This record gives sequence, C-alpha cells and structure tokens, in this order.
Amino acid sequence: MNIDQLVRDIETQFTHQPTLEAVTLSEQECQILAFPQQWLEAGSISKACFFQLNQTGLRHQPSDRFPYVKQQNDLSRGYLAARPAKPKGEVYRRFDVKLEKEISFRTFDFEKDLARFTQWMNNPRVAEFWEQAWTEDKLKVFIENRFSDGFTLPLIGEIDGQAFGYFEVYWAAQDRLAPYYDGLEFDRGIHLLVGEENYRGKHYFDAWLRALCHYAFLDDVRTQRIVMEPRFDNTKLFKRLASTAFEKQFEFNFPHKRSALMMMQRSAFFDVAWAIESEEV
Repeated sequence: MNIDQLVRDIETQFTHQPTLEAVTLSEQECQILAFPQQWLEAGSISKACFFQLNQTGLRHQPSDRFPYVKQQNDLSRGYLAARPAKPKGEVYRRFDVKLEKEISFRTFDFEKDLARFTQWMNNPRVAEFWEQAWTEDKLKVFIENRFSDGFTLPLIGEIDGQAFGYFEVYWAAQDRLAPYYDGLEFDRGIHLLVGEENYRGKHYFDAWLRALCHYAFLDDVRTQRIVMEPRFDNTKLFKRLASTAFEKQFEFNFPHKRSALMMMQRSAFFDVAWAIESEEV
C-alpha cells in the first residue's frame, strides 16, 4: 500500500464515521506515515493528530524547519521571523473523500495561467470584490510583485487537474493587515478567487477552503491562526463561512475598503474541518 492510498483510507473512516475520534494503526502503517508507533495512544491515532501529519497533503518541506532568526521587515513593523524561500510547483495535494475529487494547489505559472487569470479578474462577478479588472500586462506585474514581496505565495487551485481559482497565502505580520489587529508572528492570511463557474457552490467551497486552510496549517506548525479580511458586505461569503471554523472578530476600515476580520484557530480547524456537513447556500 502506498502512502496516498493509506491516507485516503484513513480519511474515509473519519469522514464516513463523524463520531470516530481515532483509528488503530499497524506497525507497517506507522512506517508508511513516518509516524513513530510509540506516539500512538492505545495503538490509535486521533483525528486531529492524523490530519496534522504532513503526509496528509503537504508537498514540500514545511516552513517550521527553517531556522528561527529575526530580520527587519520595515521600520514600522520592526524585526520579524525570517521566512524561507517560497516553494515552487505543487505545494499541496489530497483526495477529498467528501467531494470525491483530488484537490491541489500549485504556484502560479505565467505561461499556463496568466491569460486565464486575466479572464477571471475581468469577470464582473470577480471584479465586484477584487476591483482589479485590469489588462494582462498590468496583472502580470501584480503577480510578479506577489512573488517578490517576501511574504505572499500566489497559488492556482485545481480540482482533478482542472484549474478553477486563484488563491494567496501570506504571512499576516508582513501584510497591510498587520496594523489593524493584534496579530501573532506566524498568523497566515488567505485571499480567495473562484474563476470557473462550474466550480462554484457550497460543496466545492467547503472542500477547497478546507484544503487551503489545511495547507496553511501544515506548512508551519507554529501557525495557530488563519485570518481573512473580506469586504464587509460580501454576505454570500459570510453565509458560506458560517459552517466553518472561521469567526468574525470585528469590522475595520482599510484606506480603500471597509473589511471584516475573520479568524480561524488551529485547534478549531482540526476539531471540526472533517465533520462539516455541506448544505447548499
């Protein structure tokens, strides 16, 4: 049995038995997962522990293995933890048992993605909230700046190999959001954009949001919170977030928009993420 099949089998047990808190692993299964058998409790691994294993989705070396050193980000924000080099290519892949499809994220590829990204950004449904219905040349510069800024990772989401949206995972302490809330050094933020109409809907939303947050938590064990700052009047997004572990903290004003700070705790995510029942909203 390979590791992907084992992970799928265990996720299937947890998904189809929502009250199941732990599964028993054999010595061979522990070896496949690179999980020391002596760490098992009564021969079993808990749901929360299992889904925090890098083998459940992460496709590159986690950031928490990067040496903890301080460097000055800018004069206003002082010294922060230095960040490792941004990964390239596929960063996450997992078969979602509920959706019955494979969800993956990879870094933005200009040759493959720029024209499609431009179409997405110029879709009125997307432009209403992103407000970046720009030319391809201007959007190319936008993505180049994301790659060079030191703290934002621009990603393309795929479902069964089909690109469906653009996403950003960023270190909140270095982002424009930092001055507006009491942040922690390893908080991660996310930005969301679904460009393909065929991949809209609550069942898809639950699956890819779960996967994106899973990636952010796997990437660095020191990340205890994920934040979002959607526009305060994005009511459809708030309805869909209601069944997740995100909670609204407060509203605040950026120079260009009024936003709501949404926050997800690591412990809450691993407690509820695989127990959510999807209902169309």
